[in-house]
Amino acid sequence: MLDTAVVLLLMGMFVLLSVGVMVLGISVYNNTTELSADNYARRTVLSYIANQVRRGDAGGVEARDIGGAEALVFRQDFGGTEYLTCLYAYDGELRELFAEDAEEQELASGVPIMPVADLSFEMRGGMIEVTVTETSGERLSLFLTPRSGVKGG
Repeated sequence: MLDTAVVLLLMGMFVLLSVGVMVLGISVYNNTTELSADNYARRTVLSYIANQVRRGDAGGVEARDIGGAEALVFRQDFGGTEYLTCLYAYDGELRELFAEDAEEQELASGVPIMPVADLSFEMRGGMIEVTVTETSGERLSLFLTPRSGVKGG
């Protein structure tokens, strides 16, 4: 009888320890996943803007107001017609608008890229300071130097 009780007690302790290790593992996994998702979102928005500046700065880069939103504007010439690519925040999202004349377009017509609370651009000499406010309220900044120069800086 005593042998059976000891075996059951050891088996019960094994089950409790196994469940405890499993709960601890789930907690570590959830924390790692959450931190990874936050880091991804943080890097992605700044990386996207930096790559757009590198890709589209051949015709000049400027920060200007488009329909009440602060926008980063790239000029490109296609077949003698000037087109604009605009990056701006509208309705809680980073948006991109490609149009012949951005002044005639509505802000809602831009393609949503990713969620952001706010986006601002400041020209400092030949550099652009990009400041992104995430939906969590955290502010992130990035300095970029376009090859073609900055208008208004």
